[in-house]
Amino acid sequence: MRKQVAPVNQRVSNLETQTNEQIAQVSSKEQADISAVNERISSTDQRVAQVASAVAAAQGTASRAMDEANANNASAAANAAANSAAIAALGAGVANSLNYQLIEQADVTFEFNKSNLTPGAKVALDQIASKMQGLPVSVVELVGFTDQKGSPTYNLALSRRRAESVQRYLVSQKIAPRDIRIVGMGEEPAPANLSAANGAEAARRVHIRVFGAGDITQASAGK
Repeated sequence: MRKQVAPVNQRVSNLETQTNEQIAQVSSKEQADISAVNERISSTDQRVAQVASAVAAAQGTASRAMDEANANNASAAANAAANSAAIAALGAGVANSLNYQLIEQADVTFEFNKSNLTPGAKVALDQIASKMQGLPVSVVELVGFTDQKGSPTYNLALSRRRAESVQRYLVSQKIAPRDIRIVGMGEEPAPANLSAANGAEAARRVHIRVFGAGDITQASAGK
């Protein structure tokens, strides 16, 4: 009997061993699968957090851009008022110094981001110089402007360079440097009655005002 039972017990033991090994393999694979799933979940959570952070940053940037745009609109209106006041004060100072009278005013315009004079601008300046040379005493005021593209700091410097270009040309036409007053005002809002493109073109200018003192009704080339 024992001889018959022993082989059976041996097979049962072998089967139990194989079963335990299979269970261990399945358990190991299951643990590996669970670890892989957990790792993917962790990676996904990390990517979701990164996307959420990027969205929050984009929303913050958009909000700041909106705030800056609103501030720029308010600043543009304030700059326009300040420019008008500054020009009025400059003109009043010139007029009051020797009882000058405004006798001529004109604009010369410039190409985008340029400060060199166009042929048309030179023709207009020739007429201004001729009129000044025919006055006993005169002063010319040059006020430079730009459109609203670019930074305020850059545009302020560009508006000054444009006024200086006009000044150099008038000096070349024998207008004494002491009789020329220049200022750069930077950006100027486009006129409301013009399209955006035409308004920007009109803003790229130097505004010229000629003041005469003494007997301005008697032209004299001996200035």
